[in-house]
Amino acid sequence: METLLDNRAKIHLNIMELLVQEEIENQLKFYPKKLQTYINKVEVATYALNRLPPLYASSAIGKEHQRRTGQRKYKSEITLAVRRALAAIERDPIKKSVPLISETYAQYELAKIALKKLENLLKIQGIISNNRQLSWNNLYNFLYPLITKEKTTDIENKNSEFQSLTYVSKQLNQELSEHHNLFES
Repeated sequence: METLLDNRAKIHLNIMELLVQEEIENQLKFYPKKLQTYINKVEVATYALNRLPPLYASSAIGKEHQRRTGQRKYKSEITLAVRRALAAIERDPIKKSVPLISETYAQYELAKIALKKLENLLKIQGIISNNRQLSWNNLYNFLYPLITKEKTTDIENKNSEFQSLTYVSKQLNQELSEHHNLFES
């Protein structure tokens, strides 16, 4: 039987990634600042991680256990893998590469673009002033009144249209009745 906790977002982490990231930061402290700016930390981490075993965890307790295991059992391997990775990346620090982008990040970027387009549309329509910025935090506050106003206006218009149609229908019925009576006579 699934519990409430089972329905939360299910994630797992490779704790080795965290340990490698910490080691990269430790080793880069000894590099000149100018050189540090040219070193792609993602490439260094990738190189090192491909030479180390994964340490996955899916809970807070598991995360701490794997962290301690990694620090105790793999400390020297992590240090060596990062040192080798830095040496490999250092040979060509400004190498051009096309980075991978996570699907979540890509969706986030598309959502930001959509929000900006909506903001521009609302400004063009005069619904929000040019000095206001739309954000995910205030989006609801801007749109809810517009939607409820639109629904109310729509209902009022439909009621008005319905009343007009009803009146026209009664008039037509009355005229048809009168014409029908003329034909029967």
